[in-house]
Amino acid sequence: MRAARIVAPRKFSVDDDPIPDCPDAHVRVKLLKAAICGSDFPYFANDYPKESYPLPPGYPGHECLGVIEASRVKHIKEGTLVMYYPPFLDAYKEYHVTPPSRIQEIPNTLPLNELLMTQLLGAVSHCAFRIDKPYNKHVVVMGQGPVGLFFTALMKNFGARSIIGVDILDYRLSVSKLMGATHTINPEKEDLIESVKTITGGSLADIVIDAYGQNVAVINKCFEIAKHNGQVAFFGICLEEAPRLQFNTFFRKELRMIASVGPDLSMDYPYALDMIVKGAIDVTPILTHDLPFEDIQKGFEMAIQRADNAIKIVLSF
Repeated sequence: MRAARIVAPRKFSVDDDPIPDCPDAHVRVKLLKAAICGSDFPYFANDYPKESYPLPPGYPGHECLGVIEASRVKHIKEGTLVMYYPPFLDAYKEYHVTPPSRIQEIPNTLPLNELLMTQLLGAVSHCAFRIDKPYNKHVVVMGQGPVGLFFTALMKNFGARSIIGVDILDYRLSVSKLMGATHTINPEKEDLIESVKTITGGSLADIVIDAYGQNVAVINKCFEIAKHNGQVAFFGICLEEAPRLQFNTFFRKELRMIASVGPDLSMDYPYALDMIVKGAIDVTPILTHDLPFEDIQKGFEMAIQRADNAIKIVLSF
């Protein structure tokens, strides 16, 4: 089977590994699609000690779907199309053996790339469900990559009064409008705080969602553009263990803060799949590139460099 490994900083290899056996009470999934996620970037781009390499085969992929190629479970038929949620974040390899609890049957009614977005939308939905009543509220979404764009779409579905997409890349802001943003701001071209004040009639944002997270300055800016007694939701992963947060701003504004990391497989993913299948959220504007799996190196380089207006890059086996 084809398996990708990070063998050095910013370097993948694609090797031929043995296909794993399928024991009792398990299924073997042959992947058809995997998607590159922003949370994968540090493992590719950062410099780790030489002895850390190679990283485990398939790591750190986690967005994938495929077909049941072998089944040792009575009620699961071979040929069934499924989402697979790898517990060991090793989606960048072709075959996986898993108990049924890590798969979700999906209908063969839409293009596979659209169904593949179930994983990411489910993770975003988990956080969105924790946000306090977005209906008729002013919402700012910091970052309009795939995560931020899904937050924008969900806030539209939840009935937010205004949805302000913030990003420094204008092509992402164009897609933000397609996903439901009522306003967009490029903070390199406009004053962020003054623009939010103008849009909200001076009140600032009821809800601020951090869909970027890897920059402490962005985290602190979320506190600044939130109104008094507003809410700030953190989805993006901050790579600093002890970031220097502007605590006094948070404290004196009496802000409420939530964080979200892991989705509930039994609720968030079925909800996301339902939204996609019903057409309540159109995921197609996010899907910009589809590359052969063997081009994973090119895919990561494109994603990190934002080359060719890349937003979501899918790898096809």
